[in-house]
Amino acid sequence: AITLETGTPGQSFDEVAELCRRLDVPYTRIQTPVYQIVFEERKEKNPCSLCAKLRRGALYNAAGELGCNTVALGHHLDDAAETLMLNLFFEGRVGCFSPVTHLSRTGVKLIRPMLYLPEKDIRYFAAKATLPVIKSPCPADGNTEREEMKRLLGDLERKHRGLRHRIFGAMQRGNISGFGLSAEPVSPEEESDESQ
Repeated sequence: AITLETGTPGQSFDEVAELCRRLDVPYTRIQTPVYQIVFEERKEKNPCSLCAKLRRGALYNAAGELGCNTVALGHHLDDAAETLMLNLFFEGRVGCFSPVTHLSRTGVKLIRPMLYLPEKDIRYFAAKATLPVIKSPCPADGNTEREEMKRLLGDLERKHRGLRHRIFGAMQRGNISGFGLSAEPVSPEEESDESQ
């Protein structure tokens, strides 16, 4: 397990460290000055894209240094639907991160094993298993285009049950970013799609 500690004031992963210790899972904490760069040096008005880019770079470097050739990320079905809609609404294009991506520069393969699970199922399991859930102390948390899209899709889902699943199904049928059942993993260039 790897956690990036971005230097965000109030951020603590001690509970995660304790869980990994109890489960006998090797745990690495990587110190990276993302908060300092994004909020203090650059003073980004829309910090999410730069923050994501810096975190991805630090994660891929850490994985390489630890000898890992595969990184499992926690994206779920709701993340995929939100990303597709963010790209459509704010960039005027149809795209999303890929379920499997080979990063040729680092030799790392990214996988997203929870992609078929809705967020509510993951939240239910985390609560039932009393897993530590760390609330983000990021100043932008809850005030992003992604959060706005999450609320919009939530409102639409209440009126049209199953909307997120239908969006995800359309991504599969349209073979968007490798979502089709027979799709090949996409190139590293596609990873920029998750910057929202």
